[in-house]
Amino acid sequence: MATPTRTSISSTPYREGVELRIRKHVPPEPFGGGYRPCPRRKVGVNQDATSVDRVALALDNPPLETEPPAGEEHTFTITGSKTLRRFHVDGGGAHVVTGYFDRDKDVVCLAKIYDGVYYPLENQDSGWDCMTLADADYAIEAWAYETMQPAEGVGAKLVPEYYGTWTFAVATNQPGRRRWVRMLLLQLVRGETVLDKIRKATKNDAVQHPLLPDQETRLRVLKDTFEAETSIFWNAEVLHGDLSPRNVMVQPDGSVVIIDFNQARVYPFYYRPHPKYDEGAHPLPPSPIKRYWPFAPGAGTFADPGNQWASWVPQSWLENPELAAEWLLKTWGSPTPGKYAPLSDYFLNHPAHAERSKKLQAALEKLGRKPAKK
Repeated sequence: MATPTRTSISSTPYREGVELRIRKHVPPEPFGGGYRPCPRRKVGVNQDATSVDRVALALDNPPLETEPPAGEEHTFTITGSKTLRRFHVDGGGAHVVTGYFDRDKDVVCLAKIYDGVYYPLENQDSGWDCMTLADADYAIEAWAYETMQPAEGVGAKLVPEYYGTWTFAVATNQPGRRRWVRMLLLQLVRGETVLDKIRKATKNDAVQHPLLPDQETRLRVLKDTFEAETSIFWNAEVLHGDLSPRNVMVQPDGSVVIIDFNQARVYPFYYRPHPKYDEGAHPLPPSPIKRYWPFAPGAGTFADPGNQWASWVPQSWLENPELAAEWLLKTWGSPTPGKYAPLSDYFLNHPAHAERSKKLQAALEKLGRKPAKK
């Protein structure tokens, strides 16, 4: 590997007006965690991040190869950025930009660019270097979309339409040498994320609830989000794994689209089969009641996934978390035939419910819970 020197990155190559020459690419299968072992060799990068020549590192440790890039060459012209990563500011990650395909300004889409040069130099937990981290994100997200796109009612509806995986070459400061980068093209979903809406209502580091959409709208978005994620999980066999406000887009018509699948569990590649194939599994998806119970967004630490929704849900839920569970029962307690599996005896009679309020226990009894012995 080249001797580490001061980084040779002068400015991002992903600026407005830049035209990338792209070819179709077959992504590697997901790896790490519950997937196959990491196929990349370990690269020692324990130096200070600001002293490592990241371009040299990328040249010496290129992205994983699969089948050679195939098909005709196309162009992608960048028109703007959603997220440009700066490893010395935000830790790095995938770039997200907008642009048009083959110089057709009527075909505007969104690109996720997995350029390891802009990833964290090394993940201390896994020991993976920046190029491995980029490959891992690319592999998981690419195969998540490959899996979701053909799933009825999921692809191009609950998630952005998928336009495939691509690769392109970037010039370097080393004569005659280019480095390869992988990219995903998706539908450009119009609207805002839930987090965007929360931030717009935040003044002086505090959420001003009157500036948020009204409570009825917020709860409808939450309901649609839970139902969308459940459908993706069951029908496409992909578990999102990071259902936070930043990953839920609300379109102008109010419908929701789930985005960002780099942390997903893509069951066709996972070490264990999807739960729908378990012996005795019900043929219908589990009820959101079971999947999200008790959804107490004010509980736990700030890192608790539920806690990230604390600014979106009714304030009364934070004062009385049982209200969130009551909402789950009210929303999905009257089963729609053919939509969700009935709540199991195991769930209905779980000992933890005995600690709930009398009102909540009564609601569960209406759904089949055995009354507590007096």
